Order: sequence, then structure tokens, then C-alpha cells
Amino acid sequence: MNIGIDRISVRQLGLITLAQLRGTGSTDAQVRHWVLRSALILVRPRVYRLAGAAVSWEQTVLAAALSAGPDVVVSHTTAAAVWGLRHSDRHRAGIHLTCERQIRIRGATGHRTRLTAAERAVSHSIPVTTVERTIVDLAGTLSVTQLGQCVDDAIRRRLLSLERLRALVEQAASRGGRRMLKPLHQVLADRIPGYRPDDSDFETKMNLMWDRLGLPPAERQYRIAVDGHSYRLDRAIVECKIGTEWDSYRYHSAPSDLDYDSNRRARLVGDGWLIVPVTAKSTPELVARAVLRAYRDRGGGGRLSA
Repeated sequence: MNIGIDRISVRQLGLITLAQLRGTGSTDAQVRHWVLRSALILVRPRVYRLAGAAVSWEQTVLAAALSAGPDVVVSHTTAAAVWGLRHSDRHRAGIHLTCERQIRIRGATGHRTRLTAAERAVSHSIPVTTVERTIVDLAGTLSVTQLGQCVDDAIRRRLLSLERLRALVEQAASRGGRRMLKPLHQVLADRIPGYRPDDSDFETKMNLMWDRLGLPPAERQYRIAVDGHSYRLDRAIVECKIGTEWDSYRYHSAPSDLDYDSNRRARLVGDGWLIVPVTAKSTPELVARAVLRAYRDRGGGGRLSA
């Protein structure tokens, strides 16, 4: 085999199509010879894997897309798994492919839709719908809460633009399917220009709980400089120097995390702050009692709840 074959296969997770082989100057007789020698393994019609190339889920998905044609992209739940979006599962995603013409590929579901260049991307060498387009395609399969979590996670990872998503939703609505897009409209209504998601779904849940309990007004993501260190409190009643920390085991599982948190809180307490830690196991009643007790004791004038 020649160097052109190697270059293409490296870009395509160890795969190459028959058309690409011919483009390197290889004859059909040579291809048959390489297949007989197991130097090439046929994995899909007109798609081969080079011997020795690692087999992976991504490679399986790409092989289906390459077999379907050069204008095909991976979409829907498969695209969500490629991007690693929240609530996606590559083991249940199946293989969904989209292009303007009808697709008939064994083991794959075809979707006939015209996509613009702005709705196409490449991730892990796989031609795929953009994150915004993928979320639009998922709108009818996820709840409002799940869609919101999916959007927020994509924003945190800098994969998604709310402006592009909003424009795409409006375009899709103008072509029909308004009922299917209703959950996504609700998600966007809560995310006005300038919106920044919390650092995690756990933090979002805790902030909603704070507001629901009617606790004293507190600044979110409050920055403090102590002894040359900059810290951020999840909620801070600044005038009383009361701060809360949303402690999720997911983000505090290593010994180094615990050491950092211990030093951090020691510095904050030394600066006069009273820190109320809150975990996923903390009940709303417990949180309300602790915050209101601290608020009253520090002259905030709050009353204790039950």
C-alpha cells in the first residue's frame, strides 16, 4: 500500500472507502488482493478497515456514515453520543444518519433532511450535526428539565451558542413541528441573552431550593480575596459574611480536593466568614434552619423556620 492510503486512514480512524482507494491510484484488483491477504477488512459496503487499526464505537459509527455517502452526517441520538451530551448513551444511541436523499444502510436509521453548512461539523473525525442542530433533533425525545441540563452542560463545555440555537429553533419552527419544539422554547425562555449556567446541575438544584425556601437574599458566585487567594462562594449573604458551599462528591472525591477545601475554609473562617456546607443529602429543612440560625445570630433579623 502507498502513503496516501495511510494518510487517509489515519484521518478516518483506520478506515478508507473504495472511492478513496481508487483516488490513491489503487486498482480494484489490488484491493481484492489486499482483502484476500487480510491487509484490508471489509466492514461496510465500500468501506474497509486497515489491518491493525483499533476497533471502536466511533469507528463503527464513521463506517456507517462513509458507506452511506460523502454528504451524510451522523445525527440525533448518535450525534448526542458523539458530542458526549448529557442524557446520551452510546450503547443505546443506535446509528442515525441524515442527508437530503433517502438512506438505506443496514443497522442504521436514515433521516431525510436538508442541512446547511452551519448545521454540519466534525467531531472525533466523524461528520456530525452541530450541537445546536443535535439538540433541536432531540427536542421531541427529552423532557424540559433534561433539555435544560443538556443545553447548560454544552454551554459550560463551550460547545453551544445560545444565539445559534435560538436562530435554529426559529428556523425549524417556521418549517413546522412547533409542537415538538415546545419544550425547547421553554428552555430558551429561561435563558435570556447574557445567561450563564451554574457550574453543575447540582448547583442549579441547590439554587432553586434556596429561592423556593425564601431564604435571605444572597449573591451567587460571590468572589472573595483572602490572604492572596481568590475564592468563590456559591451563595453569600455579604452583609452578614455568611457563605454556602454546594458540596457534591463528584467534585470533591480526591484527597487533594479535601485538602484544598480544608485550607480554603480555614482562610475564609479566619477572615470572619461563616460557611454553611450543603450536600446532596442535606434536606431543605436542614438547610433553611442552618442558614436562618446563622442569619439571626449575625444580626440579620431572620426568623427560624420549623
